[in-house]
Amino acid sequence: MHHDDAYMSRHLDDSFRLGNGRWALPLPPAVFQKKVLNLLMELRDQHKRAQPISSAVHVEDLEREEERLCNPKAFEALVLQIARIGGKNNKDCVHKVLDRLFTNALMAKFNMKGKGNQGKRSLEKTKVYGAIKDGIMTGDEAATEDIIRIHAAEHLKHAPQRSGGHKAITQD
Repeated sequence: MHHDDAYMSRHLDDSFRLGNGRWALPLPPAVFQKKVLNLLMELRDQHKRAQPISSAVHVEDLEREEERLCNPKAFEALVLQIARIGGKNNKDCVHKVLDRLFTNALMAKFNMKGKGNQGKRSLEKTKVYGAIKDGIMTGDEAATEDIIRIHAAEHLKHAPQRSGGHKAITQD
């Protein structure tokens, strides 16, 4: 904001206030912009503080979540939360869902089938993955199991290279 704009905004604030402390409408542009920016910053802060859908950081956390999802109500609640995430396309949606459910370090310990010589676990066999599929297909009628599986496999494959998904390095 320009120095003159800030000066005008301060003085316009008072001239557009009614006797009861409320604003007269329409608001001056500088006052309106300031209010909108303050609201956007407040929303951003609330979003940053929001608790993730699942707090799975370690395999043990995921195992507890798996037990919790044996309850049909808990499973359906997760499906509905996932369905609301959305994305600009199927790939974006799958990636957003996985990023909200798991850390990169946890994703690095999984692949879809649990096969290979890296000792990874199968995501495809988990209840969480079942909820992911159901949620994405509920939120997007164009999504199919195959599309979800392909994008999930790709996202898991690259997890070790993303921030926080470091490959296991042992030090003595």
